[in-house]
Amino acid sequence: MPWIVMVLVLLVLRLPSLAEPAGGDQGLYAYTGSRIMAGGVMYRDAWDQKPPAVAFLYGLMLTVWPHESVVAGADLAAATLVALLLVRLGWMRFTRRIGLAAAGLFLLLGDPYLHRLSGIYVRGQCEPFISLAVTVGVVLLAHPRRRAVHSLAAGTALAVAFWLKYNAAAYALPVVAASWFWSPHDPRDLRSRAADLLRIAIGFATVTVIVLGYFALNGALNELRLATIDYNVRYSQETYHGPGTIVRYLFTFPFERARVEFLWFLGGAGTLLLFPWRDARSIVSLSWLAAAALSIAVNGSRDLPNYFVQADPPLALVASAGLAALAHRGWTVRIATAAVLVAALARVGAEQPLWGLRLAGLPGLVENLQYDLRFIRGRVDRQTYLERFRGQKHDVPEIDALVRYVAANTAAEDPIMVFGFSGGSVCWKSHRVSSSRFFWSRPVIIEFAADHPGYGSAGLLSDLIARPPAIVALQKDEWGSREFFLDTPRLHAWLQEGYVLDHETRMFSVWRRTPLTRATGN
Repeated sequence: MPWIVMVLVLLVLRLPSLAEPAGGDQGLYAYTGSRIMAGGVMYRDAWDQKPPAVAFLYGLMLTVWPHESVVAGADLAAATLVALLLVRLGWMRFTRRIGLAAAGLFLLLGDPYLHRLSGIYVRGQCEPFISLAVTVGVVLLAHPRRRAVHSLAAGTALAVAFWLKYNAAAYALPVVAASWFWSPHDPRDLRSRAADLLRIAIGFATVTVIVLGYFALNGALNELRLATIDYNVRYSQETYHGPGTIVRYLFTFPFERARVEFLWFLGGAGTLLLFPWRDARSIVSLSWLAAAALSIAVNGSRDLPNYFVQADPPLALVASAGLAALAHRGWTVRIATAAVLVAALARVGAEQPLWGLRLAGLPGLVENLQYDLRFIRGRVDRQTYLERFRGQKHDVPEIDALVRYVAANTAAEDPIMVFGFSGGSVCWKSHRVSSSRFFWSRPVIIEFAADHPGYGSAGLLSDLIARPPAIVALQKDEWGSREFFLDTPRLHAWLQEGYVLDHETRMFSVWRRTPLTRATGN
């Protein structure tokens, strides 16, 4: 009973996050999803580097709950389901306490509140949904009375993870391991085991055929390839210099994460305590953790916080199972492990320790939670509340001000152009359509696929000429977006020909179309 109460309390602690604004990446997903729901085709009408599943997911989310809080709400729902599935997995293949402890560790030490800016950068990213899909697949295959439908559904879940991000293909490792080592068939019945693997493949292939068929019917297969394969290969390679660097990163970043995140430290301790990793439970859970590490490394070595979120469920499971294994170890091992964990608890975590102790970052969680509660209770006005969410890449007060400016100075049918990282957030929140499918600037700045019609700065200019925006906002600093636009002769000439500079902010240079200037009398 105490374990169940703990899990419920940890879920309730996440509820205040519903008041928080969405992060920048989430704005990209939301805008793309809204365009899909309006009949557009991803990559052809709204370009992003992510595979299509996250945009379709956001489109459905906003259809059900058309408010910014849907981001935190969906993240909370995903976390709730993962926690329940970990409990279920514990009951089926480990023990009841291991499952509940894993759920508790996942919810406590995987809480986005532990991250900077209260976690808006990680909440509602692709990775929480990848975690959910993979956990679903593993739990389905752990069923003691597994049938063909379980294997088919597990393959479907793996496909969902893959179409959220291609690097999630690494999770085929725990899915295959769970299918094989938790098979209900006789170990000598290789044909039945192979049939299970075939069903997983069929489930995966069915989803993949549907996705590819959708883009083929809409004539966007080549756009899909360019955006999600060619661009992402280039994006990942930007952080690596030869195959040796990715291998080095793969084997070093877990130690770096363990230095700053207590869940990674516990996962590492659990891995050691499960040695010699011979039983099926250890093999499946550790293969899940290994796949998460590989998926993270494939993304690149940028160390973006959302990359690591996908490892939280296997880390919690391995930590819980490993610590439970202490019951079968001698007192010397138990005392040494306890001493190491207490020392780590005091040293690993937030940058602002309590009484000189980091306490696994939990003081930061409390501080972030209290801030949201003050706003919810009306003790902080909205503008003051948003001041907390100022980041170099995603400055919420600046974006909020631009959204209000767009709403006041354009009609609902007027397209706009935000050249930088924040185009998705501004277009989504102001309910305006971007003049260009490139509503964020980086693919244009690096002249990605410029040899293809409609890409690069030439493609952007064609979009702007075909659909002139009422307002152009050039974002400062981010990838040098404003400088690129003004230093590209054709773009600069187009801007000066039809637009006047309206005002400057810390984050944006805002230009208005000259007919609009005369019409509003400003």
